[in-house]
Amino acid sequence: MSLLKTMVINPISGAKPTATLFILHGLGDSSAGWSDVAQMLSQRPSLAHVRFVLPNAPIQPVTLNMGMPMPSWFDILSLDDISGKEDEAGLLKSADAIKKLINAEEEGTASGLDGTKIASHRIVVGGFSQGGAISLLAGLTHPSPVAGVVALSTWLPLRAKIASLRHQASSNLRVFQGHGDVDPVVRYEYGTRTHDFLKNDLAIPDKNLSFKTYPGMPHSACPQEIRDIAEFLEEVIPAQ
Repeated sequence: MSLLKTMVINPISGAKPTATLFILHGLGDSSAGWSDVAQMLSQRPSLAHVRFVLPNAPIQPVTLNMGMPMPSWFDILSLDDISGKEDEAGLLKSADAIKKLINAEEEGTASGLDGTKIASHRIVVGGFSQGGAISLLAGLTHPSPVAGVVALSTWLPLRAKIASLRHQASSNLRVFQGHGDVDPVVRYEYGTRTHDFLKNDLAIPDKNLSFKTYPGMPHSACPQEIRDIAEFLEEVIPAQ
């Protein structure tokens, strides 16, 4: 499997990065859709050491959208019930693609790293909606511990199998979840159910889980959410 195409935003200071944040876009979007957020985060002095990597999902047919090909991390059959039938093969393929990008950061072979190696415990995997689902899956199944997962307006896929799929390295995983309470696409309850599942079924310590509700926010992001993400990053990948 070749590496996914990515947009990379290195530290604006020109210094070598010491941490990485992946941002995975949602269905039908591209890396450009989240580049403004990455730029905003990169301009914070407390995150001047962070490298931002925005992968692009492959183009593939999506059942939910009448089979039309579009950028998609996996096929979505329905959003009416997250416990319904899922594209397991597509989910695992995209999670593996992200883990391959993580490995490239660890080995110093990723685009623009110039041999700089960034250990997995200095890497955060984040994403919005469909991208957030893959971020959770990749963070829970990566064979070495990542610093954290940022899961925005999303849900945890493969819940019936995740306990057997997850790696023991994720036992102390840090997770930030953000969700608008009027989301008409990925319902707010899917986010709260995911939080409860991580805590109760996967036994991730409560102190490692943060769930933020954004009143009146639809399937989107807001300035307060971006500030909350920044604070989470300052905690899990602080400047060294």
